[in-house]
Amino acid sequence: MNEVEKLKARRDKLLKEISEAPPWVNGSVVETSRKSCGKQTPFYYLSQSIKGKNKITYISAAHLKKFKAAAVQGARIRLLHNELSTINTKLIKKGSHDD
Repeated sequence: MNEVEKLKARRDKLLKEISEAPPWVNGSVVETSRKSCGKQTPFYYLSQSIKGKNKITYISAAHLKKFKAAAVQGARIRLLHNELSTINTKLIKKGSHDD
């Protein structure tokens, strides 16, 4: 198997992995606390950078576990996209990128 074939095989594997990924979000889950009725209570939110601006979205305690898992998946997807970009760059340079 030559280098182009190896790159295309890896690209196809990455595309399949991305398409089959569980729900994911870009951003970080932040856990903090706030004072309510004189006592500290936990408070959770999703922090995202969208178009250069920070956006926060409240997360209820009931959804916390799912958002944490989705944020971990989001980080994984970013890594896969970066690898995919590198592969596509190599394929384009070799004139072997599928149109």
